Amino acid sequence: MGSKDDEEIVELTATGVAVEPPGASRATDYSRSLGCTWRDKYEEWKLQRYKLPRYHKLDTDKDARKHSLWSVNFIILASAVNTKMLNPNFAIMCTPNASDESFSNTDPFGFNSATYFLPLCTLIGVAISSVFIGGWSDRFGRKILLLILGWISAAGSIAKYFTRHTFWGFCASNFAFGFFLGNLPVGMAYAGDIEPNKMKKDRMLGTMVGFFVLGNSGGGIIAVLMADLGLFAPLWVGAGLMVIAVIMCHKYTIEPGDKRLELEVDLKLSLDDEEDIVQRPETIHRLTLWNIVGGALLDNIGSTGLFPLCLSPLAIEEYYLQFVNKEPPEEPIMTIKAYQWLSVCVALLVIPSTQITPLSFKKLGVAGTCVFGNAATAIVTGLLLLIGNLPSTDLTFGLFVFVMYAGFPFTVFSQLTTGPMLDVIAPEDQIGYVQGLNNSSMNFGMAVAPWAFGVLADSVGTNAAIWTGIAFSIAAAGVNSILMWHPLMGKPKPKTPLAQRKLPGEDEELFQNILDGEVVEAELAFRINQDRGLHGKPSVVPRVKPYDEEKDNLRDIAKGAAETFRFRMELYDRALAGLAMEDSDPDHMMFNKEELVELMNTLKGDDDKLADKATGDLGQWMGLYLADNGYMPHNSSVIMKQMFMASFPPLARGAEISEDNVEEILVRTRQVFSRYVEQERTYSARDALAESPWMHGSGWW
Repeated sequence: MGSKDDEEIVELTATGVAVEPPGASRATDYSRSLGCTWRDKYEEWKLQRYKLPRYHKLDTDKDARKHSLWSVNFIILASAVNTKMLNPNFAIMCTPNASDESFSNTDPFGFNSATYFLPLCTLIGVAISSVFIGGWSDRFGRKILLLILGWISAAGSIAKYFTRHTFWGFCASNFAFGFFLGNLPVGMAYAGDIEPNKMKKDRMLGTMVGFFVLGNSGGGIIAVLMADLGLFAPLWVGAGLMVIAVIMCHKYTIEPGDKRLELEVDLKLSLDDEEDIVQRPETIHRLTLWNIVGGALLDNIGSTGLFPLCLSPLAIEEYYLQFVNKEPPEEPIMTIKAYQWLSVCVALLVIPSTQITPLSFKKLGVAGTCVFGNAATAIVTGLLLLIGNLPSTDLTFGLFVFVMYAGFPFTVFSQLTTGPMLDVIAPEDQIGYVQGLNNSSMNFGMAVAPWAFGVLADSVGTNAAIWTGIAFSIAAAGVNSILMWHPLMGKPKPKTPLAQRKLPGEDEELFQNILDGEVVEAELAFRINQDRGLHGKPSVVPRVKPYDEEKDNLRDIAKGAAETFRFRMELYDRALAGLAMEDSDPDHMMFNKEELVELMNTLKGDDDKLADKATGDLGQWMGLYLADNGYMPHNSSVIMKQMFMASFPPLARGAEISEDNVEEILVRTRQVFSRYVEQERTYSARDALAESPWMHGSGWW
């Protein structure tokens, strides 16, 4: 055993100066040396400038997270604008002499195939690059890829302007710079990085695709508005918009990084009825992957039957060409300007689609929503084909436009579901790769299908081409319907009410006992419910067991009554004592009435359906208890009600707990429990006397 000196190496004097007592060991010198070293380092470190790593702000700063996400959405929109900016002008470009800037010839293509070959060149480039870009972003980071693609795309728009003089020269530049317009999979992978919650992530991905489709439409709107300035003038606007998007991305986008904090810090704060944290798989299920990609490809091919074929050539032929080609020419029902506006504005309807799809996900599941979108595409396309073959009048044209604009938001559902479906099967390190395959499939379909359908329309007629598109949409619905049986893509199972669902961090056995209606220690039950209330969650609502399950164990239920009553009494006493401190504690440092009221209302919960069921089950239990224990409630219901009301006087009639009535409610509740506590004391004394030896045998008398 060491001496006192060994045990007390350093002691403090009254002045606070360290004094080394005689006989101290060498540890004193080491300790002092270490302390001085740490003190010196601390003083030096304290004076240094520091900067919080930005990736931590994705978890801790809501504004930084919001700005980062919006900058990614904006660069996706700018890229989509540059991809489809000149689409409304392609028909004029491919019509010799229609404009001073029209191509002199488009050999060897005719009008339809040449018109669709121009966007094919861009989209083929996007499709090829998307296979690699997503995977590269997994390896090198999301932000660096977005910046590189953005700067080259801005330069590409300028380069395309200087290749506008020949059809094939312009096609070549579209193809070359199309490789750098495929940033959508990088953005979708970014959403997968920063949001682990499935419901929120599905909304985020839908919004991102919405920005992409909106950009496609916005580019066309710019082309229509700048028609008087030239067919190729919008390219300068596209380049400028891309530069702004890149600067915003550089300033606001935060790279998640491998060191970013995982969102595992108290999931109770985010878990509610609509939210689920889905664990990512370790490997990709290849069959499911190709099922999703194949369905997306069929959907994009089928969508060509609706847009653009139903507009060009169907609407062009029926409401424009047949009138201007007459001798003498007649005033067309639809002008070229009207055609351009119809074609670019229809994509704006994707905005309501992004708001509707989350609701559809809850009802039908992601895969079910996709199948619904495929079916809607086939139905709307068929209706437009039917209307387009009716006699061309102002009425039929109005009906044509109405069906197109009313039905289009539902046809987009299928395109808004592919990203969420792929995300749930993507491992952590392959999110970009999987989304890249999706983007490649989508752009390949959007590239090849219009051109192939244009050639088909030139060969066998517009109606046959559109019927082919309808067949592809039906095939897409069949392929995607297989995914409806996938556990993460099918119709969501009914969620267990939050008041009957275990939250992360709660003791499994204790929670289950409370939920099963077992007798548990009163303080333990209070602790778990208090913790829920402090996190804004309702208390656990126990299952009311049928009376038949418990009628042979009523004594076990009664055993814990005294302890529960006393614990409740103490709680109410403490709360009332706290309320009485209000005058002496005006700053509420010791007790806060407002917080107490908020906690009590939170614990009560707002699930009326669950409350009604529990109340009904409890009423049935009580009725069966009375009948089973000789009370005959069926012919003495009035007196039973009187006895019941005498045992349970009103606490607060239907009113929500407020600062005005909380004290009154606590006092009345205390009165009820004090009666039961006193009753338990009487029973306990009686039982003690009954067990005394004096009360047996000859007795005291």
